[in-house]
Amino acid sequence: MKINIINDISNLAQSEFEVVERKGRGHPDTLADRLAETLSRTYSKYTLSKYGAVLRHQFDKLSLMGGKCEVRFGGGNFRSPIRLLINGRVTPKIGDETIEFRDLLANTAATFLEKELRNFEFLVDCRIMWEITSNRTRGMTDNKFKGTSAIHHRFNPRSLKDLPEASHALANDTAVGCAWAPFTPLEEMILEVEKTLTSDESWAKYPWMGSDCKIMGCRTKEDVRLTVAIPQISTFVNSEIEYKANIKTISSIIQNITDKYPFKHVDINLNTGDHTDNEMLYLSYTGSCIESGDEGQVSRGNRLGGVISSRRPFSIEGLSGKNPSYHAGKLYSVASWDIAQEIWKEQKIPCEVYIASQIDRPLDDPWVVIINSTKEIDVSKADQIAKRILGSLPQVTNNILEGKYPLV
Repeated sequence: MKINIINDISNLAQSEFEVVERKGRGHPDTLADRLAETLSRTYSKYTLSKYGAVLRHQFDKLSLMGGKCEVRFGGGNFRSPIRLLINGRVTPKIGDETIEFRDLLANTAATFLEKELRNFEFLVDCRIMWEITSNRTRGMTDNKFKGTSAIHHRFNPRSLKDLPEASHALANDTAVGCAWAPFTPLEEMILEVEKTLTSDESWAKYPWMGSDCKIMGCRTKEDVRLTVAIPQISTFVNSEIEYKANIKTISSIIQNITDKYPFKHVDINLNTGDHTDNEMLYLSYTGSCIESGDEGQVSRGNRLGGVISSRRPFSIEGLSGKNPSYHAGKLYSVASWDIAQEIWKEQKIPCEVYIASQIDRPLDDPWVVIINSTKEIDVSKADQIAKRILGSLPQVTNNILEGKYPLV
């Protein structure tokens, strides 16, 4: 493969402006992304352990659809359940052996959602809907082979011999993955604010803290404006006085974080949608707007790296829920991330990485690889890093299964 090195990038952290957003842990889109990826990892590990390969699947069209809750100071209740649509394709059997995947996926979803949502019981407060197929993608020009070719059995394999990824993976699609390094101080600050507010430690210390946090940060030179929205759990807030006291606590937590960063001024705006005169406070029964009609879908939230950074390159690929062993858009995205982070670690040079595939081309031989960086980059070392990582994609798959990438 040829690694194309281009010198056409500046340091975003030193630019005149940037705009960075993060949808927090309990935002419906983040929940959908995280659940889809959790289902994929669970199914992958199960089939890898039992059959020796990650069998074909994709949950990247998963949706969470909002329910309806009554919310009041000191309490609340569900009026109608949220709905979980598990939509995609799954290998239902290998040879003559059926794979009982529905119980596996339903139990995984129940465990995930009951951990992420307060006052929530999966069997009562969620209705699950299945739209799962095992249909093949490829057509046939004639019936000469009567469908006996391995390519027509990839979602219904007769044995692992029908799966190229069991030996030498091929790209399933023509797609592009891209990534960048390093984080800017604004990106780091926004990630730290959200992860601190919605961490398990914060939930234990502040049981009234919700998880559907959303942050928008705008930097102009050295001045930053932050808008932060985060709900409070209605069952732990008994009055408007308590709500306002909690707001002060949240503001203090944010201030303690922002004070550590090298900005001239940070203006914090918290829960700007609150209006006590018309009974509008950000109270939530479960901690997420999924309870009240909002919906979550895979790939509508944070991009690779955990932020929506408007001046960064990113692909339209929805990474969560896709097969980690052969899906080019997913593998090349995280491989790009590894390459970019490694270049930054070794050379301290900001860079962007783009990798494009061609359908059925070997994954370890991408169609196009571009590294875009400053003029100071050591071309030879960058080339070596890219070839080493692209030559060890099975390890990239293992890292995905272990949750080592900031997909959301």
